[in-house]
Amino acid sequence: MVEFGVTVVALMFLVVGTAQSAIFLNYRTNLDLAAREGAFQGSLVGHQPSDGQTAAAHLWSQLEPGAQPADIKVTREGNLVVVTADAFAPALVPVPMPPFNRMAVHARSVHTIEEFEPGAAP
Repeated sequence: MVEFGVTVVALMFLVVGTAQSAIFLNYRTNLDLAAREGAFQGSLVGHQPSDGQTAAAHLWSQLEPGAQPADIKVTREGNLVVVTADAFAPALVPVPMPPFNRMAVHARSVHTIEEFEPGAAP
């Protein structure tokens, strides 16, 4: 009975840890995808960084409909559009202490602004 109890507890920790890792990786992948789309949209000719922020926030809300809105910042640095996004993944077994009730997820993406220069020689 004791060995069975120890084994079951160890297996439950393994199952819960695997599920929590899967949730975190899903949120990180989706936030990274939204950041890349925001950087792409912000770097298009005629678009502004605010267009990239809108595109990233819209895609995040579609990928994770039940999640809180992500904190998305888009800046233009020279000929680059930089998108940083922060969100929180839910904890599978929430503990009422600050680091364990949710997990911070961060994504950053950079895209080059390609501008046409008229009169350039091939």
